[in-house]
Amino acid sequence: MKKVPFLVLTLLVCTIFAQISLQEAAPVIQKLGILQKIDDSPLSYDEFRAAVAKAFPGKENLVKKGSEPVLRKDFIMILVKVLGLEQEAAKFKEICTLANDEDKVPPESVGAFTLAFRSDRQLLDYRYGHLLEPFSPITRAEAARSFYMALYPPKRGGTITTAVVANPKGFNTLFTSSGLTWTICNIIGDGYTGTDDNGFYHPRMIKRLPSLENGLIKINPNGSVSITFELRKGMKWHDGHPVTARDAKFQWEVMISDAPITSNYFEKLVQRVDVIDDYTFTIHLPHPVPGMELGSSVYAYYYGWFQLPEHIFREDFEKAKATGKWDEFVQKVMFNPIMTGPYKFKEYVEGQYIVLEAFDGYYMGRPNIDRIVMKIIPDQDVIFASTLKGEIDFGRYTLNLQQSLQLQKEKGDIFNVYFTPNVALWTLDLNFRDPNDLSKPHPLFSDVRVRQAMLYAIDRQQLNEVVFQGLGRIVDTWITELHIMRDALKSNKIKKYPYDPKKAEQLLTEAGWKKNRQGLFEKDGKIFEFTMIAGAGNPQTELMAQLIQAMLKKVGISMKIELKPALVIWEEAPVGKFDAWLTGWGYGVSDEALNYWGSDMIPSEENNWGGTNYTGWSNPKNDELMQLMAKEVDYKKRVQLYEEHFALWTNDLPVLPLISDPTPHFAKKYIKSFNSTYDSGLGWIIYNWYIDTEQR
Repeated sequence: MKKVPFLVLTLLVCTIFAQISLQEAAPVIQKLGILQKIDDSPLSYDEFRAAVAKAFPGKENLVKKGSEPVLRKDFIMILVKVLGLEQEAAKFKEICTLANDEDKVPPESVGAFTLAFRSDRQLLDYRYGHLLEPFSPITRAEAARSFYMALYPPKRGGTITTAVVANPKGFNTLFTSSGLTWTICNIIGDGYTGTDDNGFYHPRMIKRLPSLENGLIKINPNGSVSITFELRKGMKWHDGHPVTARDAKFQWEVMISDAPITSNYFEKLVQRVDVIDDYTFTIHLPHPVPGMELGSSVYAYYYGWFQLPEHIFREDFEKAKATGKWDEFVQKVMFNPIMTGPYKFKEYVEGQYIVLEAFDGYYMGRPNIDRIVMKIIPDQDVIFASTLKGEIDFGRYTLNLQQSLQLQKEKGDIFNVYFTPNVALWTLDLNFRDPNDLSKPHPLFSDVRVRQAMLYAIDRQQLNEVVFQGLGRIVDTWITELHIMRDALKSNKIKKYPYDPKKAEQLLTEAGWKKNRQGLFEKDGKIFEFTMIAGAGNPQTELMAQLIQAMLKKVGISMKIELKPALVIWEEAPVGKFDAWLTGWGYGVSDEALNYWGSDMIPSEENNWGGTNYTGWSNPKNDELMQLMAKEVDYKKRVQLYEEHFALWTNDLPVLPLISDPTPHFAKKYIKSFNSTYDSGLGWIIYNWYIDTEQR
């Protein structure tokens, strides 16, 4: 994934998973006297029995007496009986909850757990790691939410409206990396995996994520790899046709053809795809590849190979392949989307709106809300005004941080505004190379002591408070806690840089710089002075730049600010034409260090300026780690490699890590079970949303 400037990339997300929030459920459950104490301690059978007696009089005899804690598997099986849903639960022969530990559910509980996670029930939620943990005690807080959903099940019907700033480039990410297309495909598409609020991958259309432990990934004697994917049964395309493993193989054929695919590096590594049966297929790779369990390339891995139904597109594909003329095929794919997600494409009027409607055949249950309307409004100020008027019901990638805070302040009685951690971060990139001659080191920043001094000189906590209202998080590396390698962040090998102006001045002095009468550092008659470029038009960027300028001046460094349009920056920065660059960039939760930080990723004339290591950091030991990372699939060993990588990275500082700012999402209070995360892909769980205007 390329670094992308996020001049308006701040978003916020809800911390709710799949049910109503505890903040909404708890007061109602306590008011009704169902549970008196609601916390994270285990629920006992006596409390469970008393709660059922209060909520469903006459059904309490279904619950035994006792002080021992109620296990989650027993809680949901009893609750299903209390609600009289045994026959409905018995219809489910295979478990389908999207959790990472479905195989831990005992056979007698399969129907109850599956029913609990259907869109029209929502009787249970996931635990950290996207787990069911059937043999763990259920907490009073979890029980409170479950009782609320049992008493007030989701309602069906209605239309909700959001806004987007541009026309979509199409409705399939195979042929465009457009953010709007990605957003729409998160609603009309489905695939192998999703990610939850905490950045954990979990299975969706597949029963479980392949791994060495479960035997779905096999390292063969010759070093090659075979990965098996098991599809859930009963899934359908939007036209009602069954989804099969043959559809996956067909899409792989398309992605390795000459079609103008957005990203297919993984697919081209795949040597063969074997269809075992309608619901099972195996792919073969020449060697292990990190993230191979996800089964496809960036911009595809949330969908896997399920964006092109074979029965619709096979004929068009064969024709295009034979003639070499792809335009007609691409147009049909882009504007005739037939996918597998909770909503299906209904209507698009250029410059006006996009309409999506609920798919009755969705395997997690028909979405509760009938229609989603996306108004196309090019002006973000107009979008904000429309939101304040109540014309926009929810937003993702819609309002910036300041607008979201204002919405919360002025319309907090109508809207919920959610703030959540982000996988993206702001950095100050210091060029290791002389922008006038890239073959030479930069006269200022090639010295590691200077880079370290500058990070000590920047008060990142103040940046957070002033620019992001204290809602961001200070970062020490290029990843956040949402990344799949989050465990490596616990390492004591990571070098930290607390705000310390005296330490900054000490390091600069050690590097040979001395303060002049004006209080500025100089060496060999030259003042320590440079220009920082930053994106124009974003008040947050400009404010941050001014604050950093003042902080550096305080220790004796002169920094000029040059604001430029993003398009200009992206012409200059990749070819090294900058001293320093204040930028924001994002990555996927499974993106690899080797995508960014190897010497081979330094843009140069030899690689047609195609790398993403824009500052030109080159460390031989790090390059060795990159090579080891490229083939290591054991998670614990990968964590150790990342710890070593972070030790080098935080010492050398390829970029100065600053803040991971939050992302604001909003929804009207009557939209229940609202969930949206930064890099969730299909983890939005939009099929669970429902409209409920009743006051309780």
